[in-house]
Amino acid sequence: MLAKTRKRKTKMKTVVITGANRGLGLEFAKQYHADNWNVIACCRDPEAAAELAKAGVLVRKLDLLDFEAIDAFADSLAGNPIDLLINNAAIHDKSKVEGFSGIEAERWIDGFKVNAIAPVLLTKALLENLSAADKPVAATIGSQQGCLTLYENGGVYLYRTSKAAAHSAAVILANDLRSHDIPYVCLRPGHTKTEMGGSDAPYEIEDSVRLMRQVLARVDMANTGRFLDRSGALIPWSMEKDLNE
Repeated sequence: MLAKTRKRKTKMKTVVITGANRGLGLEFAKQYHADNWNVIACCRDPEAAAELAKAGVLVRKLDLLDFEAIDAFADSLAGNPIDLLINNAAIHDKSKVEGFSGIEAERWIDGFKVNAIAPVLLTKALLENLSAADKPVAATIGSQQGCLTLYENGGVYLYRTSKAAAHSAAVILANDLRSHDIPYVCLRPGHTKTEMGGSDAPYEIEDSVRLMRQVLARVDMANTGRFLDRSGALIPWSMEKDLNE
């Protein structure tokens, strides 16, 4: 009589996603949940995130403008390995017009806090959780708007400057994480149809997220500190104009 073979249980992986109440973050949450990941979906106001609640994921309140809340959030996850951290949350200019008329000084400051500073603070706060995973990966959702060589007009100060700062912070963060064997990358989703990207964007959100997930699955220490396109191609930090889509 043949002995029964015991199936090996596959350990469920955990992903933490910021800004998960809409756009790319929401789609990341849906797709990872569909692939049986343990999804911790973060947003500032869970009660207003009806679509996220329907996705069946764990929704956690996290206001990235409150730096003390970042530490409290990390403390609540003590002892839990995190396989993937996606720093997706971002603030954009309310008025996307050229020139000086769209400048909102207070919101600009908030943009730097959420887009450039919070990813560093959250990654630092979750360092033990990432280190406890087998092959952890962390990332910032970058943007071609953070590449200075593409600026041919004025305006959109908040998003452009804060994303450029986010790219810089990601490279520095990647260097600090080398000793922990945790790769950190920036990802370019391309101009995607989201509330931020607009309905005229050429890329569908499902495709952009699916492709970025494929890139994240291949990231290792050889990629750390790099800016990667959703296709997986390496993007120079001073992006050439033929990628301006």
